[in-house]
Amino acid sequence: MSACDLFDKADDISFSTEFKESLNVENGIGSYAKTITLDATTDPEVAKYKEKIKNITLNKVTYKVSNYVGSADATFTGDILFGLNGKLGTVSIDNVNLSQASTSGAEMELDLSQDEVNAVAIQLKDDKAVDVTMAGEFSTGPVNFTVTVKINAKVTANAL
Repeated sequence: MSACDLFDKADDISFSTEFKESLNVENGIGSYAKTITLDATTDPEVAKYKEKIKNITLNKVTYKVSNYVGSADATFTGDILFGLNGKLGTVSIDNVNLSQASTSGAEMELDLSQDEVNAVAIQLKDDKAVDVTMAGEFSTGPVNFTVTVKINAKVTANAL
């Protein structure tokens, strides 16, 4: 390691962050597709260093269903897509019972491949935001609920 490398890294700051965005499904029935934008700068620390971010490492991407109103046996089967038309990654979701998911309050981790994790991280580093689309079918409806997608990440930025 050269002296220049040491000085370059000496002024770096790293911090953990979480940012999320919610998608409200109203009167969902049959086919469904809606896109939200996850904006990393909703975290004040990310916003503070947004022009100096050197790296973003994704630790975990989750979703959570809440405020469900509808049939107790309604399910959702489809995909959560990252980037335009899922170009950064796609995760299939099969037969999620919406009532049970909402009642449990659990955050469910999305199983992205390492290449997909890296692609989403690069998008966030470059644009500070990534589009997320939920697309699929409801088994029955109408259903109303909120889906919150959350990213847990580590950010490294130049502090100077």
